[in-house]
Amino acid sequence: MHSLFNPTITDTKLAKSVSIFCKIMSSLTNTKSVSLSGVMLLLLPTPAFAFSAAGSTATAFIILILGGFTLLNLILNALFFFAGKYHSQRFSKTHTLCSLVIPLIALVLTLMDHRGFADLAFNIGLIIIAIALALLPLQLTLNGRAPTPYGPMILSLGAFLFLAISYLIPPVALFAALVAHVALQSQPDTKARIISFSALIIGYPLMAYWLYKTLQMFTS
Repeated sequence: MHSLFNPTITDTKLAKSVSIFCKIMSSLTNTKSVSLSGVMLLLLPTPAFAFSAAGSTATAFIILILGGFTLLNLILNALFFFAGKYHSQRFSKTHTLCSLVIPLIALVLTLMDHRGFADLAFNIGLIIIAIALALLPLQLTLNGRAPTPYGPMILSLGAFLFLAISYLIPPVALFAALVAHVALQSQPDTKARIISFSALIIGYPLMAYWLYKTLQMFTS
């Protein structure tokens, strides 16, 4: 069954979709060795076989964006829990609402772009898992640890952990900046404050550089 919103897809549209997908992958992994034209030739359908790209957008979003976001969010959950941030119900509710944004976007994409019932059921199953993990802060609040003097230092070191990951995946610098801001709001000592400011000084330029390179890639 084809998507209700995109019943037929021509080779030209498929080539454009593959080109955009390859650009995103090249941008996210920060590599220049990927040959976009070679990947396009491998993925283009041959005359002997029928191929439809319906549903591929939602599936790619769920696997790459939602999957990566959920994994990074679990690291955030651990950092905030051990730092005692979930002792505040307001903080846990705010984190939960922010965590639900990406799964809801994935749900909309799945409903708009799917091949059939099996594809729809598979994607929705993954989204349900992601939503359940996004609600984890509410559960951690029930067993929340009280804030500790080491909380700001834990968050500051966590910010540098995300910076290390952003060396391979530049958008993760946004998580580093977020954790550093939370650490600065937690009344840190001098060492934690210096580490947090260092993470911000490194993270924001890295994020800006990635946005610039991504925009340049799509406009070239």
